[in-house]
Amino acid sequence: MRPPLSETIFVRLRDGILGGRPAAGEPLASERVLAEELGCNRHAVREAVKRLQQAGLVAVSHGGATRVLDWRATGGLDLLAQLPFTAGEAPDPALLRSILELRLCVGVDAARRCAERAPAAIVAALHAALAAQRDARPARAPLLYAQLWNHVIDGADNIAYRLAYNSLLAGLDPDSDLSRALFSAEAGDVDAARALVTAVTARDPDNAAAAAADLLSCALAETETTTLALADRSSTAPRFASAREQHR
Repeated sequence: MRPPLSETIFVRLRDGILGGRPAAGEPLASERVLAEELGCNRHAVREAVKRLQQAGLVAVSHGGATRVLDWRATGGLDLLAQLPFTAGEAPDPALLRSILELRLCVGVDAARRCAERAPAAIVAALHAALAAQRDARPARAPLLYAQLWNHVIDGADNIAYRLAYNSLLAGLDPDSDLSRALFSAEAGDVDAARALVTAVTARDPDNAAAAAADLLSCALAETETTTLALADRSSTAPRFASAREQHR
């Protein structure tokens, strides 16, 4: 099912702003100009600009110019899913590092809280996920490892951690080349995962946090190597001739 035309326009405008085109403080082209440039109707442009406003990327002034904001000062966690992949480029090592460092902070404390709070059903789910990860083929291990962490986050019983975790990983499909490259070492470290599950089962917050730190540090160590390897394979996204053509 094709996305709405306004979604296609929003993605193009969003990627341009995140890439500094136009820069913070500069005006966004008018609805009429954008509609002409993109080959679409003004209603679709209006809907896309409304979404840019909701994302904290532009400030709409009725009767005046719509100006681009500094997304670093006004954006939310939801932008993290977009930043490493702006305009089809290879992931930026600094951006991935930022995401993975926050993932480390959230994951370590979530593991601690999980050891303190997880109900029996979550503990059982962790053991099942660990067994599946242990017996999985290498290609399936990252998917099952991601499931183990979903249980840890659920067991922490902290909605802020759940939403932050969702945002942190929204742009990292566990079955993608990037995720496999980043998380294969973690997913293959069944002993460290077992230590985490054992600590949660024993209601041992300190050891659960330590095991989580051991696991979640692996991807950080892989960031630069991974992005360099993927950069060799990436190609710049094709020029967007018109929104309507892209939408077809």
